[in-house]
Amino acid sequence: MKRFRLKENRSAMKKNSYEYDVALSFAGENRAYVEEVANSLKIRGVKVFYDAFEEASLWGKNLYEYLSDIYQNKARYTVMFISDFYNEKLWTNHERVSMQARAFQESREYILPARFDNTEIPGILKTVGYINLNNKSPDELAILIEKKIARDHKFFRRRWSKLSTMISPKPFVFSIKIVDEAAKVVKNAKVVLVADNSTYLEGNSDEKGLAHFIIRTRKVYTILIAHPEYPAVMFPSINPKEDIEITIEKTEGFGSAIINKNGQLPSITGKIEPVLTGDKGFALYADNIAIEEGVDQPCDFELNKSLSLEDNRGNIIHLTFRFFQGRIALIDYCKHKSI
Repeated sequence: MKRFRLKENRSAMKKNSYEYDVALSFAGENRAYVEEVANSLKIRGVKVFYDAFEEASLWGKNLYEYLSDIYQNKARYTVMFISDFYNEKLWTNHERVSMQARAFQESREYILPARFDNTEIPGILKTVGYINLNNKSPDELAILIEKKIARDHKFFRRRWSKLSTMISPKPFVFSIKIVDEAAKVVKNAKVVLVADNSTYLEGNSDEKGLAHFIIRTRKVYTILIAHPEYPAVMFPSINPKEDIEITIEKTEGFGSAIINKNGQLPSITGKIEPVLTGDKGFALYADNIAIEEGVDQPCDFELNKSLSLEDNRGNIIHLTFRFFQGRIALIDYCKHKSI
């Protein structure tokens, strides 16, 4: 059996580290849409600067200097949500100037325009690629942002060297290391690799945060990671030709699970079973659990949209399906807080 030596390039990581993966710049009139983007990014483990998440940090600060530093120095990317409102605001124009000062120094794209309308913004050329928000849901935009970040300096997937390659037809071991934001290993995370044909491999992270898989066929996989103390993590289109390390970040009150055909979730009794419907949609059965306060079952659902579930003891959780293919489902959940 071949042994693999971990080789992390810590100096490169330090050089390319930022406090935030992305900062969001927007007008208050567009907050409803942007807040959904921010929440989706946070659940996906992206470090996002969104003012509502930073109330304690912003309290008492000189906002002119503090926000200038955020948008000019502390984010890997900024997303500019362009609208007629954006162009009229004092603070958004202050943020824009800080962003453009940074962009002038960069040899890569830094400002990522996302348009609600065709408003012209000083310094943003019409030829710069942008995302049209009229046909993008907040979650779809969050996925695009996540992909953009993942390509930059391999931020989400810090790779180490591997002795074996995909050239050899022999089976080999593919390993995934899971750590938290403090670089501490995460034990007992459920890890599933799902191929395009819906076959899958299952594993769990051990005492060293490692999950190992024997790869016998050349396939591209979607990596699913779940843990009762962390939100769900998903990486599509991963070629297992080299081992990877994935950083996951806690979000208070959130946990996640991967179920195969049917399953039971923490904090609630009974079982759930998601199924595919004939029109390529999704539906949910629940045993001894009320869905959305007792709607008829099966209850239709959509990916990335929350459902409320209540058991016979009055326990309530909010459930969101992040992935469902074949019989494998990746789920985020949070326990209902009584008022």
